[in-house]
Amino acid sequence: MSEGNQHWRVEFDSGIPVYKQIINQVCSDIDQGILKVGDKLPTIKALKELLEINPNTVVKAYRELEFMNILKSRRGSGCFITALPAVKQLSEGERNNKLQMLYHRMTSEASSFGISEKEMKEYINNQPSSSNHD
Repeated sequence: MSEGNQHWRVEFDSGIPVYKQIINQVCSDIDQGILKVGDKLPTIKALKELLEINPNTVVKAYRELEFMNILKSRRGSGCFITALPAVKQLSEGERNNKLQMLYHRMTSEASSFGISEKEMKEYINNQPSSSNHD
């Protein structure tokens, strides 16, 4: 497995299905340039062991990514990134609603770990910007 996937984690208490968390991490890594077209994803066994999850969950995530035309499975060779995920275009109202929902989720979860909203803002402000998001 490549070094780039070592940061992948799942949060069993997040309310987001594990297979969707895998999909989100693949798409995020593509967006950040960590994964590129032609890159091989970890094997089902390797990802199962890294994330300590059922292999059927990995299969479900990979099938969904294949359905989305983001990866292609080649029997005996593995799964490879074939395309960049389509970016959903949101209206200004939808975008604001999504931002509000994400912000509330982030601050609520941080609070449950004793992390203040101020600490979260400081942390976010100190993160390097991704050139894909500017």
